[in-house]
Amino acid sequence: MAASGEPCIPCQRTGLSDREYEVVLKNYLENMDEDMKTPEPAYRERMSSCSRCEFLRNGICRLCGCFAALRAAKTHNHCADTPSRW
Repeated sequence: MAASGEPCIPCQRTGLSDREYEVVLKNYLENMDEDMKTPEPAYRERMSSCSRCEFLRNGICRLCGCFAALRAAKTHNHCADTPSRW
C-alpha cells in the first residue's frame, strides 16, 4: 500500500491484496535457484539493514524502485545506496 493508504501502482494493476502479495513473494523466494540465493544469515542481515533505512517504504526501495526482499534475496545484488549498506 502507498503511504496514502491506497494500493500502490503495481498492486492496482494486479489487484493483489497485501496477503496475496506476501504469498507470491514467499513462493518466489522459496523457488529461487539455490546458486542465485543469498544464504539465510546474510539475507536476514540485509533485510534488517533495509528495515532501518529511511528510503524503504512498504517494502519498496525509493532509491531504485525494487522490492527490497527480492533484491536482498539474490546473492549478486547490492544495496542501491551510496555507499552500499550491504
